[in-house]
Amino acid sequence: MVEKYTITALFAGILVYLAYRSWRRARTHDEFDLAGRQTGLFPLVGTLGAAEFNTATLIGGASVAYQYGTVGLYYTSFIFVFVFGIYALTVAKPYRRLHISTIAEYFERRFTGRLAEPTRLLASLITLSFTWLAPATYLAGLSVVASVLLGVEPATTVVVIVVFCLVLAITGGLVTAISFDVLSYAMILVFVPVLFAIGYVQADGLNSLGDVFAPEYLSFKPVWGLEQYGFASVLAWCFQNILAYIAAPWYGQRMFSARSGRIAYRAMLINTVAITGLYGLVAVTTMLTRVLIPDLTSPEEALPRLVLDYTPPILQGLILVTLLLVGSSTMIAIWNSAVSIGTNDIVRRYLARDRPDRFYVRLGRVLFLAIGATTLVLSLTIVGSILLVLTYVSVYLALLAFPILAGLYWKRFTTTAAFVSLLVGVVYVTLALLVDLPYYLISPVGAALSAAAGTVATVASGHQDISETVEDFHAIAHGTKEASHP
Repeated sequence: MVEKYTITALFAGILVYLAYRSWRRARTHDEFDLAGRQTGLFPLVGTLGAAEFNTATLIGGASVAYQYGTVGLYYTSFIFVFVFGIYALTVAKPYRRLHISTIAEYFERRFTGRLAEPTRLLASLITLSFTWLAPATYLAGLSVVASVLLGVEPATTVVVIVVFCLVLAITGGLVTAISFDVLSYAMILVFVPVLFAIGYVQADGLNSLGDVFAPEYLSFKPVWGLEQYGFASVLAWCFQNILAYIAAPWYGQRMFSARSGRIAYRAMLINTVAITGLYGLVAVTTMLTRVLIPDLTSPEEALPRLVLDYTPPILQGLILVTLLLVGSSTMIAIWNSAVSIGTNDIVRRYLARDRPDRFYVRLGRVLFLAIGATTLVLSLTIVGSILLVLTYVSVYLALLAFPILAGLYWKRFTTTAAFVSLLVGVVYVTLALLVDLPYYLISPVGAALSAAAGTVATVASGHQDISETVEDFHAIAHGTKEASHP
């Protein structure tokens, strides 16, 4: 136990040093908010990978692999070929070229007229709500890790981690988040393969999986009959993630911070391959854990228990630090997005315009404290259902994808259509959640109704001349014209 605490303290010191460097660099709001839009390829790959490789999916998704074998591979690995591949091909370059700061600002630039402000406000509220709630799922995952590997009570874990991460995050904003992410990603690249190797050796290879899993859970043939994780839910989860990530403010923020559209695109393609492979290793490792520890009452403890029971103390400490960094860096990444949205889309837009740059930096630090308190309270209520909570809080975010894509690739798509699309989707998803419809009837149907409503509204508007604003937007987004921003 002494070794684990020593290694944890050592890496805490490294994070403090990185936060200090970030504080010295992030003097302007543009640097605090978007790292000065100068993020290069390697840091961007690192921050994208670490922002995705989180304890909510890692612990929650791994629990699915522990229970249902290859079903967990679909949930935690295979879907990202489509999720990130489609992101790279559709929005990675346009987001950077538009020189925007938030997803809501995209709506402002693309949609004008009478309903432009309500549409932008709705996008702001949806993205802010998700980023305000989602960090609690990552902190809940961290509490599982700490309780198993350090024997620390969940309440103590969440308080210590929130306070520590807040103190560091408020120093340099996105600059701090990226520096933490790069360190976290380097650890992930080393210790995820190490963890797989340990599971593989201790379980005597993949052939042993047949001793603990039914044949249907070792085949890649779709399994439809599971109540929560059947293949219908897998398809719905994949579809929802494709849409949700297109609108994901924490990924958008990283695209906006890239040095160029080309770097944003390349980083996202690399991330597609890396995340698919890394999560695949995690899922298979968790399946091997069931061979070694077949009777866990809490499947979410599978990965931490493998570390605890089958690795020497020093390696336990290093893997513990990796898992803690994974959760903390993702939590800080989404905190940053929430602060950016709160500052740019709410306060700067409606409450306090044209204030000095220093005012918005200080405001961002106050918002960090507010979101940290919310994360602290919520995280203690969702241990045991981490993946399901993350699933349900993202259904609204997915509704933004159709207006974003239609706005990028359909010039005649109108502001009225964007507003109607969002409104119909939000109303349906809210009602579906209230009446407790099956998950696969919530997000996919909501997205379909949203797309149908937007399409009908556009077609009903008849043939109209495309405005100069829309033509200019498309020219910038697709690289035929430079943005007028510095």
